[in-house]
Amino acid sequence: MAIYVGEEKVINKVGRTEVAFHAQRALAELSFDTLKSFKSQSIVLPPSLVMPLPHDYVNYTKLSWCDEAGIKHPLYKTNDTSNPFQILQNEDGSYAFPTNSELISNSDYTNGLEDWIISSQQQNSIALGGALTSVTVDQTEANPKVRFKVNSNKTLGGGATLANGYAPYIYQEVDVTNVDSITFSANATSTAAGTQTISAAEVAAATSNYEIVGGGTYVTPGSIIRVGFSTSPPEDDISMADYEAGGIVYYSPTSNSFPSFFDLGYLEWSGGQTGVKSNTINVSELSGTVYLTVICIVAHSQIATTSYGSSLHFDEGFVDDVILETLSPSTTLKEKTFQLSDTWNKYKAITPAENNNDDYANDDYQRVPDERYGLDPSKAQTNGSFYIDDRIGRIHFSSNVAGKTVILDYISDSLGTEAEMQIHKLAEEAMYKSISYGVLSVKSNIPEYIVMRARKEKIAATRKAKLRLSNIKIEDITQVLRGKSKHIKH
Repeated sequence: MAIYVGEEKVINKVGRTEVAFHAQRALAELSFDTLKSFKSQSIVLPPSLVMPLPHDYVNYTKLSWCDEAGIKHPLYKTNDTSNPFQILQNEDGSYAFPTNSELISNSDYTNGLEDWIISSQQQNSIALGGALTSVTVDQTEANPKVRFKVNSNKTLGGGATLANGYAPYIYQEVDVTNVDSITFSANATSTAAGTQTISAAEVAAATSNYEIVGGGTYVTPGSIIRVGFSTSPPEDDISMADYEAGGIVYYSPTSNSFPSFFDLGYLEWSGGQTGVKSNTINVSELSGTVYLTVICIVAHSQIATTSYGSSLHFDEGFVDDVILETLSPSTTLKEKTFQLSDTWNKYKAITPAENNNDDYANDDYQRVPDERYGLDPSKAQTNGSFYIDDRIGRIHFSSNVAGKTVILDYISDSLGTEAEMQIHKLAEEAMYKSISYGVLSVKSNIPEYIVMRARKEKIAATRKAKLRLSNIKIEDITQVLRGKSKHIKH
């Protein structure tokens, strides 16, 4: 804007926002084949054999796994399988358009809290008791369930007191487009108020802080569990702090704890209630996304319970089997199992042929049955294979890669974070010319010859930047040619 915009210049006026837009578009374009935009990340491949693609992913350059010596073993891409959208069918093979169709995934928590968004958990220092809240899945029984745990917090210093507590939550987004009404149910257990006896020795063993309430019997608060729908997601703050002095409100409870948060309807368990409850809501006038939220509310209304989390522990609630169904028949095709086709299930369950590479009598190594010749080089390896499902943005691996450290080297669009948006000094001119062309190409009353001149300048500057940033070195070429039995003169 300092050099290219102003009076007696090609661009007489332009907004900062417009420049920023064209700059980010130019950066994404230059990152693909001009800038050095390669990134990498590694994970220990879980039993699901799935790795999500990074949000700034453009294309991969290499996939490999790392052995104990730190050596990378390349993985080969397979084009012989995929994970298609498997249509839900009736027994006679016709397409199914069920009246009661599931609207959320992982409702029974068999995959832990996958697909659920969890509230940020509150932490104290280790000396003061550690975690104040936690949301986990209890899988000790055959039927997994979500466990909310809330520990106590401390009083304020200087004689002031603070009634505290927390309201941790989990939620999922639900698309209610073309849905008239929803029936939802849940099986939950709340905790009734009671007492808890803590000895002075147990308190002293946890922390030496002088503000700790000493040993004794304390009133423990009960919990309220709510499962319902809202038109907005829950706020990040989960604190139930409630402190007012001299008419000034210093702290107020999180808005998630109010019944009004569930503006579409909710179910509630309190005072030790347990069991299954259900409700039906009308969403015919809504379109887009609503939020199914599960909240466990624990308010420390009695100051006697507001000691540090190391002294009082509350297991405050469990939630199991949250089920959502629409009462109106579906108008679109439904997936048999969420993002899991029969093709993918068979692929990840089989032992790959590369695990038995001494047996050449199979179609994975050659196309002529029972013959030793005809080896396919693209399959003659034992490292494993993968394919990318662009439909859902995941990489799927063969079963012999499970548990290994998988490394993804990929091309980034350079727009992942603010810190990544950097331009090499040799590509600055290409960036300026790209922005100029982008601005001029969408402005009115600009002569066509000026737009075409800006386009030619952009192409020339990009080509020059690519040549300057190329990493071709004559010594590297010479070293490769030495291995090809070429006589190199010096």
